[in-house]
Amino acid sequence: MYTIIMIDDEDEVREGIKKKTNWEACGFQLVGDYDNGRDAYEAVERLQPDVVITDINMPFMDGLQLTERIVAKYRTIKVVIVTGYEDFDYAKQAIKLKVKDYLLKPINSAEFTEFLQKLCLELDEERKQHEDITFLRRQFQESMPLLRERFLERLVTSGMRKDEIERKLPMFGLHLNSWGSGHTVLALDIDDFGRELYSDQVAEEELLRFAAYNILHEIVEKEHGGTVFRTRDDKLVGLVSGDEDQVEVICQMLAEQARYSIEKYLGMTVTVGISRKYKGLQELPKAYQEALTALDYRFMLGNNRIIAIGDMEFGSSQDNTSYLRIEKRLIAAIKTGEKTAITNTLHEWIDDLKKSACPMESCYGKLHKLLVALMNAGVETGLDEDDVLGDHSFMELYTRKTLDDVRLWLEGICLAFVDRLAEKRTHVSGAQLESAVAYIHEHYADEQLSLQQVCNHIYMSMSYFSALFKPYTGETFIEYVTRYRLDKAKEMLATTQLKTYELAAKVGYWDPQYFSVIFKRHTGMTPKEFRAANKAGLSI
Repeated sequence: MYTIIMIDDEDEVREGIKKKTNWEACGFQLVGDYDNGRDAYEAVERLQPDVVITDINMPFMDGLQLTERIVAKYRTIKVVIVTGYEDFDYAKQAIKLKVKDYLLKPINSAEFTEFLQKLCLELDEERKQHEDITFLRRQFQESMPLLRERFLERLVTSGMRKDEIERKLPMFGLHLNSWGSGHTVLALDIDDFGRELYSDQVAEEELLRFAAYNILHEIVEKEHGGTVFRTRDDKLVGLVSGDEDQVEVICQMLAEQARYSIEKYLGMTVTVGISRKYKGLQELPKAYQEALTALDYRFMLGNNRIIAIGDMEFGSSQDNTSYLRIEKRLIAAIKTGEKTAITNTLHEWIDDLKKSACPMESCYGKLHKLLVALMNAGVETGLDEDDVLGDHSFMELYTRKTLDDVRLWLEGICLAFVDRLAEKRTHVSGAQLESAVAYIHEHYADEQLSLQQVCNHIYMSMSYFSALFKPYTGETFIEYVTRYRLDKAKEMLATTQLKTYELAAKVGYWDPQYFSVIFKRHTGMTPKEFRAANKAGLSI
């Protein structure tokens, strides 16, 4: 059963349609009917029906204005225009607003019923399409190339659990486990496009990147059985696997073939960074970081080169990825105020440091990095550095005698960070809401005053503002503005001799008839009755 609301300012037309239509037999439930566009729009926000049937010529807000607002905010609601105006200009405007259909008065009951039945079938089909597993599977398959790239990027950047890797490899048609026990990563970056690009530079660059990808894909994936993908920062990455004793040599050979072919066929140079070999797929993040580090040596060695990390760095690889993962989780937990996650993350990290028998110098290095990350996170969220770490945090680190002492100290810093951040947000939000209320009080006479306008003034999103405003004032934005306008109207009725139309304009209602309707709805009296009661000294 779909929900529907109807708007028409002619009571007899509205009542006739209501009585003559068997809504349930057509698959609908009529949840409201209204005589003007403003009341209807408030109902749309509250009820969010599936279908809105509206007249065009109405007081306060016409059908086209109503449709424009609905279409802008609720893309799934179907709007049907019903009008006695046969002027094609109205039809053209309705078409531009993407209305579902355009019907002319007088409405024939049988034709209207047939229309509703047809509309119900269309809604059924639309819902079925969204729910149909075949349709969803087709959409999934169309998205597969992008999903594959995102999976591979995640595999080499943040790491994944073994069971998740094993589950998703077949889904993307990848056979990394069957290639042998050795895995290496190469990262290719374009040095110079080697030509003068023309007017559409972005499109031409993208075309050349795609051509480079095709060459690397042909050499690494099609000829060797490796895997190639693009990262979001436009690097090309190849995963090369094979016999443990040969995989590094194979990777360098493939990289050289790709470098040579790209320069020959595309006239541009690239540099390729190559990692050490690793046995498990869960170690690919280490390999990827090494390949990127090797690329960084281009600064020293120049462009158009194959750079293996093993030729530049001779110690064992430091596992920086686990630290980066911990740092990311910890900062995220601080910003979202998840104190339990902070405690658990620090426990996990300190336990890992203990188990790894990390040298003292390396341990202090990672702790320094974390303190700097916390300091930067504080600055990003609007706190001073001293509010996060205090005056002498780096020196204080060395007074801790054990890693457990360090963990407790860091935990105290992070939890205090959360409290200060919450306090800051409360203070800033309170100041913004005070500013919003002041803005409303200053601009209540503007009929165009809107939630968007107020949010733009205080630099806050509408959804976040709405979530804060009602607890702050006890009313929604519309309720608050309406009450404030009516309070001002009551004051003027009691203290001035302004006519109703003059008074309505002064409190933001340019249509005096609509003002009278709203005033009576909230006070139980018309403005004239209110003024008379006030003069008589009656309690109101």
